[in-house]
Amino acid sequence: MTYLALVEGDDWSLGRDALVEALRRDWPASVIEEDGRGDPARDVAWSHGDAISEVEGTAHESGQCLYLDGQVRPVAEFVAWYRRLVPADQTVILCDDTYSFDAVVEPGADPGRVLSLFPA
Repeated sequence: MTYLALVEGDDWSLGRDALVEALRRDWPASVIEEDGRGDPARDVAWSHGDAISEVEGTAHESGQCLYLDGQVRPVAEFVAWYRRLVPADQTVILCDDTYSFDAVVEPGADPGRVLSLFPA
Protein backbone atom coordinates (compact mmCIF):
# COMPACT_ATOMS: atom_id res chain seq x y z
CA MET A 1 0.00 0.00 0.00
CA THR A 2 1.09 3.56 -0.58
CA TYR A 3 1.12 5.98 2.33
CA LEU A 4 1.64 9.73 2.24
CA ALA A 5 3.32 12.02 4.73
CA LEU A 6 2.53 15.57 3.79
CA VAL A 7 3.01 19.04 5.15
CA GLU A 8 -0.24 20.94 5.56
CA GLY A 9 0.03 24.47 4.20
CA ASP A 10 2.24 26.12 1.64
CA ASP A 11 4.67 28.15 3.74
CA TRP A 12 7.37 25.47 4.18
CA SER A 13 8.98 22.82 2.03
CA LEU A 14 11.91 20.42 2.26
CA GLY A 15 14.26 21.17 -0.60
CA ARG A 16 15.47 18.42 -2.86
CA ASP A 17 19.12 18.82 -1.85
CA ALA A 18 18.25 18.84 1.85
CA LEU A 19 16.21 15.65 1.46
CA VAL A 20 18.97 13.84 -0.43
CA GLU A 21 21.55 14.97 2.13
CA ALA A 22 19.36 13.75 5.02
CA LEU A 23 18.73 10.40 3.31
CA ARG A 24 22.45 9.87 2.73
CA ARG A 25 23.27 10.86 6.31
CA ASP A 26 20.52 8.97 8.16
CA TRP A 27 19.77 6.06 5.80
CA PRO A 28 23.19 5.42 4.19
CA ALA A 29 22.20 1.99 2.84
CA SER A 30 19.40 3.54 0.76
CA VAL A 31 19.58 3.51 -3.01
CA ILE A 32 18.75 7.06 -4.12
CA GLU A 33 17.65 8.16 -7.58
CA GLU A 34 17.75 11.89 -8.15
CA ASP A 35 16.36 11.89 -11.68
CA GLY A 36 12.61 12.28 -11.46
CA ARG A 37 12.22 11.59 -15.18
CA GLY A 38 9.82 14.50 -15.51
CA ASP A 39 7.33 13.13 -12.98
CA PRO A 40 6.65 15.75 -10.27
CA ALA A 41 5.74 13.00 -7.78
CA ARG A 42 9.17 11.36 -8.27
CA ASP A 43 11.52 14.32 -7.82
CA VAL A 44 13.65 12.09 -5.60
CA ALA A 45 13.15 8.33 -5.26
CA TRP A 46 14.79 5.89 -2.87
CA SER A 47 14.54 2.37 -1.56
CA HIS A 48 15.76 1.03 1.75
CA GLY A 49 15.73 -2.35 3.44
CA ASP A 50 15.35 -5.95 2.41
CA ALA A 51 12.46 -7.95 0.99
CA ILE A 52 10.77 -8.17 4.40
CA SER A 53 11.12 -4.57 5.51
CA GLU A 54 11.74 -2.63 2.31
CA VAL A 55 10.37 0.85 1.87
CA GLU A 56 10.27 2.57 -1.47
CA GLY A 57 9.81 6.30 -1.24
CA THR A 58 9.42 9.24 -3.54
CA ALA A 59 9.21 12.94 -2.85
CA HIS A 60 7.01 15.39 -4.70
CA GLU A 61 8.86 18.26 -6.32
CA SER A 62 6.92 20.69 -4.10
CA GLY A 63 8.98 19.42 -1.15
CA GLN A 64 5.79 18.92 0.84
CA CYS A 65 4.87 15.26 0.33
CA LEU A 66 6.50 11.84 0.59
CA TYR A 67 4.94 8.76 -0.97
CA LEU A 68 5.97 5.58 0.86
CA ASP A 69 5.33 2.02 -0.29
CA GLY A 70 5.97 -0.81 2.12
CA GLN A 71 4.85 -2.60 5.24
CA VAL A 72 3.43 -0.44 8.01
CA ARG A 73 6.35 -0.74 10.47
CA PRO A 74 9.14 0.42 8.13
CA VAL A 75 6.86 3.12 6.73
CA ALA A 76 6.25 4.33 10.31
CA GLU A 77 10.01 4.53 10.83
CA PHE A 78 10.40 6.74 7.76
CA VAL A 79 7.44 8.93 8.75
CA ALA A 80 8.94 9.48 12.23
CA TRP A 81 12.25 10.37 10.59
CA TYR A 82 10.56 12.76 8.16
CA ARG A 83 8.69 14.44 11.03
CA ARG A 84 12.03 15.31 12.63
CA LEU A 85 13.04 17.11 9.41
CA VAL A 86 9.91 19.28 9.45
CA PRO A 87 9.78 22.28 11.82
CA ALA A 88 7.58 21.76 14.89
CA ASP A 89 5.25 24.59 13.90
CA GLN A 90 4.30 22.76 10.69
CA THR A 91 1.56 20.11 10.64
CA VAL A 92 2.45 16.74 9.13
CA ILE A 93 -0.42 14.51 8.02
CA LEU A 94 -0.16 10.75 7.52
CA CYS A 95 -2.70 9.09 5.23
CA ASP A 96 -2.97 6.34 2.66
CA ASP A 97 -3.35 6.85 -1.06
CA THR A 98 -7.12 6.31 -0.89
CA TYR A 99 -7.48 8.82 1.97
CA SER A 100 -9.32 6.17 4.01
CA PHE A 101 -7.64 7.62 7.12
CA ASP A 102 -5.58 10.61 8.10
CA ALA A 103 -3.77 11.49 11.28
CA VAL A 104 -1.56 14.29 12.53
CA VAL A 105 2.02 13.24 13.25
CA GLU A 106 3.04 15.28 16.27
CA PRO A 107 6.56 16.71 16.61
CA GLY A 108 8.83 14.24 18.37
CA ALA A 109 6.72 11.21 17.44
CA ASP A 110 8.77 8.03 17.49
CA PRO A 111 8.09 5.06 15.19
CA GLY A 112 5.89 3.39 17.83
CA ARG A 113 3.70 6.47 18.11
CA VAL A 114 3.46 6.78 14.33
CA LEU A 115 2.59 3.07 14.11
CA SER A 116 -0.34 3.67 16.45
CA LEU A 117 -1.78 6.19 13.96
CA PHE A 118 -2.42 3.53 11.33
CA PRO A 119 -5.87 1.93 11.35
CA ALA A 120 -6.12 -1.50 13.00
